[in-house]
Amino acid sequence: MALVQSRASLLAGDDVELSVAVGPGASLEVVELAATVAHDVRGGCGAAVRVGLEVEAGGCLLWLGEPLIVAAGARLERTTILELAPAARALLGERVVLGRTRERPGALVTRTRIACDGAPLLDETLDTGDAETLTSAVVAGAARMVAGLTLAGIRDGDPPAGAMQAHGPATLWRSAGPARAGGGWPDALAARWRGLALAADGAPAPAVHA
Repeated sequence: MALVQSRASLLAGDDVELSVAVGPGASLEVVELAATVAHDVRGGCGAAVRVGLEVEAGGCLLWLGEPLIVAAGARLERTTILELAPAARALLGERVVLGRTRERPGALVTRTRIACDGAPLLDETLDTGDAETLTSAVVAGAARMVAGLTLAGIRDGDPPAGAMQAHGPATLWRSAGPARAGGGWPDALAARWRGLALAADGAPAPAVHA
């Protein structure tokens, strides 16, 4: 399923809601054709994006998103909620670019919540509104892009260095670094986790060093 923008990205007052449901045993890949820019609201009200994702038993959802560019003066709240039924899997990829060239980022609050079989699995928030905290060494430092891959519903039994195991069936990879075309996450890791998510029984994929 391809998402095609029909207007100039996110402007003051925009309110976008997207719901995606994957049926039992089905597989769906969501593809974005271009990056999204959250523009300067010029003193107006902010924008909001709410994404609701549901994957029923045995289903699989793949969504490796194109970058979200948070321009100076932007004000955006984005919420992604993913509900996984038993034996459902998902692979989500996110890239946030902190401002356009030679500008500071606007104010973004993006929250991702994942539940598996009704139990909380991940609740993660990035807030770029406090520049001092954002540029601290414990958050993004001097990085211009924050990126993440989340494999949910199953774990990678042999994750590469830098990956983290969640308390439940999920493996996470996070990075903060330079903003560059095609950057964000290692292609080999994305390919490996894609294979794991698509495997009906969750069997380990061949080892790939990212």
